Amino acid sequence: MTCERARHEAADVAALERAWRAEPLRRELSSLAIATGREVFLVGGAVRDVLLERDAGDWDVAGRGMIELARRFAREHDLRVVILHEDFPTARVILRPGEPAGYLDFVELRAPTLEEDLRARDFSINAIAWDVRGAEHLVDPTGGADDLNRRLVRAPSRAVLEADPLRVLRGFRFAAELGFGIEADTARWLRELAPGVWVVPGERIGQELLKLFAAPHAADAIQLAEEIGALEDLFPALATMRGVEQGGYHHLDVLGHTLLALHEAERYINEPELVLPRSAEAVRAWAADSGNRAAVRMAALFHDVGKPECRTVEDGHVRFVGHADAGAEAFLEMAERVSLPTHLRRQVVRMIRLHMRPLELANAGLAAEAEGRALAHVVTLRAVRRLMRDAEPASVGLLLLAAADRAACRGPASLLEQRGRIYEIFDDMLARYLAWLREQRARPALIDGNELMAELDLEEGPLVGELLDRIAEAYADRDITTRADALRLARRLLRARS
Repeated sequence: MTCERARHEAADVAALERAWRAEPLRRELSSLAIATGREVFLVGGAVRDVLLERDAGDWDVAGRGMIELARRFAREHDLRVVILHEDFPTARVILRPGEPAGYLDFVELRAPTLEEDLRARDFSINAIAWDVRGAEHLVDPTGGADDLNRRLVRAPSRAVLEADPLRVLRGFRFAAELGFGIEADTARWLRELAPGVWVVPGERIGQELLKLFAAPHAADAIQLAEEIGALEDLFPALATMRGVEQGGYHHLDVLGHTLLALHEAERYINEPELVLPRSAEAVRAWAADSGNRAAVRMAALFHDVGKPECRTVEDGHVRFVGHADAGAEAFLEMAERVSLPTHLRRQVVRMIRLHMRPLELANAGLAAEAEGRALAHVVTLRAVRRLMRDAEPASVGLLLLAAADRAACRGPASLLEQRGRIYEIFDDMLARYLAWLREQRARPALIDGNELMAELDLEEGPLVGELLDRIAEAYADRDITTRADALRLARRLLRARS
């Protein structure tokens, strides 16, 4: 070991010891390991994250007899223990209930030695261990510490990727989370093994996709998959997009436009003030939710997936009539296969189906301005509200997607000054809608569901919700102002249904 590497390792060990000892109960586990002469190693993601100066999410310790050790540790400190796996012995001891990292997972070694266990792990950066009794050296048989310094995702061998095909997708997920590149041999193996991902149970794929699309550098990771030739194996629905020309506002084929739109969406998630300055704080708060971030990126990747099947040429003009609905159906097919959460599916489907409507509304406003009419006469608050209502629970995401979609159109018909004005209109739309929402929340409702059911002799069900929505919309438009008005409107709506 060189002197410089020795200095690096000493610093790494010191960082691990500080992080480990920051939790008193973890210090108690060290004391128990020393007292019983047990080898107990901190392994996996916590080691990686501490060495990268990130908040550690999963604290895993590995060794022999770990279920027994977990039970003893929990008993001595009056803690709760949960057996996660019997076949691959793993126990979780809850240190601080309700906190994301408030637990320790005790994992049995899955090989005769620690070194063999580490060599069988997915990537070198996850195959570093440290003895919690206070060892002065890391156990790092695959060179993970060097890969952390080089910012590379590297598999110790092709065989470890073959052992679990989902590790192909995890490679791109780690690149997305950490902003790392992928080592050349590993990239080749990922490309070769990518077709096997879809033999994995859908639920596992879905969990990885959620993490990938919520990660800070998801667009770069998807671009990496494209560059190494794995994209279409990971996302088969994208295969028909390559080479489909668009013309007009577009300078790229459908796939190239889609990847650029994904990059733009990611940029606006991170810096919403670039296109939505008046609403930037609200956008930032919305995007703080990992599910919302994942939904926007998924919508960006799938928003034009329906174009190839809908492409026609009329009078020399390329058209894609119905592509938004076709794209939503293609996404739903994938989402069902991998068991994505219902709420996220709803968000993504609504963004894909509606992704053209903000631009259509903005273009109508631009046309009005060109004729000397006021923008507000076309882009009315009522029109904006209806668009945002149709997009819920992804109204903020819809405008991020629409801005990203427009930014990825740089063909001969696309003018820079026009793009800038469209962003201003999008920002105005969202700012007005959010202001209206704040105003509505401050106003008392004219009638609630229980009162409506009692007055009109209705059973609880979707009809009550529909009536309340129509009442709320009429109240917002000042078409009704009293409880009596609300009841008259509800009766009129019921008569119209009969």
